[in-house]
Amino acid sequence: MYITHQADFSKLEFVEKIGNAAEILLVLSIVPTYLRYCGLWRRSGALMMETTLFVWDFDWTVINCNSDEYIPASFIGSDEMERRLRAMIKQHGPAKWHDCVADLINDCMTESKATKQDVLNAAASMPYLSDVRGALEDIANDSKCGLCIISDGNDEFIKAFLKRNNMIDFFSRGIETNFGIWDNNKDDDNDNTTMSKELFSVVHQSTKYGGHSCAKCPPNLCKTQVLLDILSKETQRPRVVYIGDGSNDVCPAINVLEKGDVLLARKGNKISNPNALSGEQQEPSEFSGQEFPIMATIERRQREDGLIPRCRISTWNLGKELRDLVQSILNLSDV
Repeated sequence: MYITHQADFSKLEFVEKIGNAAEILLVLSIVPTYLRYCGLWRRSGALMMETTLFVWDFDWTVINCNSDEYIPASFIGSDEMERRLRAMIKQHGPAKWHDCVADLINDCMTESKATKQDVLNAAASMPYLSDVRGALEDIANDSKCGLCIISDGNDEFIKAFLKRNNMIDFFSRGIETNFGIWDNNKDDDNDNTTMSKELFSVVHQSTKYGGHSCAKCPPNLCKTQVLLDILSKETQRPRVVYIGDGSNDVCPAINVLEKGDVLLARKGNKISNPNALSGEQQEPSEFSGQEFPIMATIERRQREDGLIPRCRISTWNLGKELRDLVQSILNLSDV
């Protein structure tokens, strides 16, 4: 509010001054958000760059399931989903994974008379651990940190989940993943009862670059290619903290992460019934599912290729373990 020495200013002038002050406060509230978007922030009177970039996988990291399996299982159950998807992959090959997933989802929609919105509602309901969300909030609230996602999933399912659970704004540095596409197609009938239905398909993220030449990664996505592209746009390379669980997370861990960077690798076994869960979850008590493959893949690359990550590696399984690791990194960055 303005300070005045005039004792007799009118109530109207007072209201105008209050209004001007409110406008100034509004602008001041927007500036930090804009600076954060640009990777800049002012702390203790000094203009700072974001110095740490947290790179997140999505499946089994942000969420506690596999999105490609969770969605069709929501309509036909886990056992039937596994049977059909396994048969499709056997017929078409692992390189056609995303095509098989899209075909299965379209079959589920036809059989269940489900709509695009039904599919996105299923995606929005995917389970996640409470402490993983807490870790994301801790990072998002630190002015020296940025967050992004590099995922083998697709943007339709990822964004549906993030928006429903109010996490979309955490990832100020963007989401790099495959592109989910909805096409309107008409049935073959030629009469007036012809109905329009939406068909789902997936376009590979690597088409953004005209493909990739990495022999270790599937054709749809090389996370090394993506992370190098992200870092090439930085005026100064930040420290990278990479959180992931899968074999394809090993490629950037070996080829991009440097001394001083950190890999937070998920270790141990998955829960056995992720597709039966939805929404926010506390820590599970049983881990009888498959083992997370990232650490075994690192060991195999060392045996076969003589390559190991140069970064520090810490492991986690529970959400609380991840949040503790994140907080220790954030505390170190404040020193």
